[in-house]
Amino acid sequence: MRMEKIVLEKVCWKVKATTAFQFLQLYYSLLQENLPLERRNSINFERLEAQLKACHCRIIFAKAKPSVLALSIIALEIQAQKCIELTEGVECLQKHSKDYYSTKKLR
Repeated sequence: MRMEKIVLEKVCWKVKATTAFQFLQLYYSLLQENLPLERRNSINFERLEAQLKACHCRIIFAKAKPSVLALSIIALEIQAQKCIELTEGVECLQKHSKDYYSTKKLR
């Protein structure tokens, strides 16, 4: 119970906080909807998930907002896979999530 209290204090008692993984799932599904059927496998969710896990192992990413972290991972993957048709979708997500400038800082 002591450890549980410590964990709850670390997350400021926000036990229903949205995680970077949940944002990653949401952003991925939104972008997938805008891709033609033949391009839907160009971005691999398991690869995105592995990149997110790697970020969680680095202390520098601990203070990043979950939405910014998820969007940055997706933006970098799109850039790496040269999925130009998704660039506009990511920019739209950045503007709508109000994380535009924060995401630019992480890149």
